[in-house]
Amino acid sequence: MEVFANAHFVGVCVFGLLVALIFFKIRPVVAFVSTASLLFVFNTITQTQFLVGFTNSSLVTLLLLIFCSFAVEKTVYIKKLGLRLFSGTFKKSYIKLLLGSSLVSSVTNNTAVVATLMSSIKQYAPNRASKLLLPLSYASIVGGTLTLVGTSTNLIVAGFVEEAQLTPLTMLSTTLIGFCVLITCLLTLLVTTQLLPEKASEVSDPKNAYFLEAKVSARSGLIGKTVVENGFRDLGTLFLSEIIRDGHLISPVSPNEILQSSDRLLFSGDIHDVTGLTKFDGLEIVGESLTETNLNLVEVVVLHDSILCGKSIKTAKFRSLFNASVVGVRRGDTKISGGLGNVVLSAGDALLLAVGTDFKDRKNLKRNFVILNDDFSNGTLSKRTSNWVLTSFLTVIALSVFELIPLLKGMLILSGVYIATGILSIREIRRRIPFDIALIIGSALAIAHAMMSSGLALKVSELIIELTSGLGILGAFVGIFITTLILTELITNNAAAALVFPVAISVAQSFGADPMPFVMAVAFGASASFISPFGYQTNLMVFSAGRYKIADYVKLGLPVSLVYSATALIVIPLVYQF
Repeated sequence: MEVFANAHFVGVCVFGLLVALIFFKIRPVVAFVSTASLLFVFNTITQTQFLVGFTNSSLVTLLLLIFCSFAVEKTVYIKKLGLRLFSGTFKKSYIKLLLGSSLVSSVTNNTAVVATLMSSIKQYAPNRASKLLLPLSYASIVGGTLTLVGTSTNLIVAGFVEEAQLTPLTMLSTTLIGFCVLITCLLTLLVTTQLLPEKASEVSDPKNAYFLEAKVSARSGLIGKTVVENGFRDLGTLFLSEIIRDGHLISPVSPNEILQSSDRLLFSGDIHDVTGLTKFDGLEIVGESLTETNLNLVEVVVLHDSILCGKSIKTAKFRSLFNASVVGVRRGDTKISGGLGNVVLSAGDALLLAVGTDFKDRKNLKRNFVILNDDFSNGTLSKRTSNWVLTSFLTVIALSVFELIPLLKGMLILSGVYIATGILSIREIRRRIPFDIALIIGSALAIAHAMMSSGLALKVSELIIELTSGLGILGAFVGIFITTLILTELITNNAAAALVFPVAISVAQSFGADPMPFVMAVAFGASASFISPFGYQTNLMVFSAGRYKIADYVKLGLPVSLVYSATALIVIPLVYQF
């Protein structure tokens, strides 16, 4: 087969990858694997170059680190973190939340930290959720830049550094820069809290909370009685907002409206009061008895690359995919109307699910949802075991910091010990293993090699140098950072790092400069996701829970992004000189 190794062909492939990610919202794993496969099929990269990325030591280290973090998530300290943070005045709690979440996120999975603290905020500070959740996400993102293991982005960049045969990154390669960025960003969050609206809690304003649907069964005692007579005007935090009858929408609902068989009643309000509907004779949710349904409700958030995005609940085949049915939907501060089955799901939607017995064991959960229920975890370890898990985890990190043992070897040993002692199970790891991340990184390394070997990276670097002409190496450095930042907001952090890294190395080579400042520009630019809910997973997690609008991300995220960027661009050249 003819060899297609020219920059034009690779450029077309990379351009197609960007179009697929930005405009068609193709799942990153599908887009990256397809692009790498295309390059291999047309002999742009060899079989070895196509496969070697999947055995990259940084990728293996990342996977082992994720496995070990499963054990850390189960410790009593992570579970009780919120209780320690939310005591005292709001200002003190806010400061403790920012510091606690950022520091914990520097050594463990920030998704787990944010999910845990989201539950704590709902329990201890529900009336201040809109003031706390988005700053929580931002603090965890910035905290992740403190160490090599604080965010998957840093480890991915470390993998590219290894592949390019540059000086390997150490555990603390990003620490000094990350510390400066963390201080300035936390100070910014402290003085900009007024930029976020203090929205009423779900209890006092149920109309913008969860959207639920129940059906009046044919033998229901509710039939023939008015809304008032049936007691639907005394539901606490639930509100009967609409009725769908024979395909017609009745809204608003009159107190004197007489209920009929097969009426679909649409409620909005607090999910914790769904159990209050069990007192009504003949109400069904998703075709099941309310009494049975309310025993197994699970709250999840739809991820940006979920296979459900763009599909209505009715056509998503939810039960066959997850052995669960959608009971309720919540979408930021947007009021949802019409039948539940007709709701087209979007990234960031919070769903209330009635789950079956094997829902927890479905392997596709982590690829589609973030699960918010505290009681839906894999159990909490005893205090003694928690002490041992945390001590062993931090010991391995410390040994790596002092270069006494490679992080990969330490995490391999530790994960084996966790499995041998029953703290982790093979079944749990198999169910939660992040296949998507492994496939994206492996494919991205192959694409990066094609960009370098074909000369595409050099051509793009020349374009960046030309656009920043007159500004020299510093202008090109800023250009790399800004390019990575923009792509992060558009196509997620890991994808942005993968696409910009080979260009950054080519820019450094063009100037005959040390590549490390440009490597750091990619690493920190890829973590600068603040003005969109879609660039970083934790931003998406808090979207519906905080009942935010896109404008809220811009209001708070823009000053944080500017401060973050300015600090990084000033400090990086001071720590790593050109």
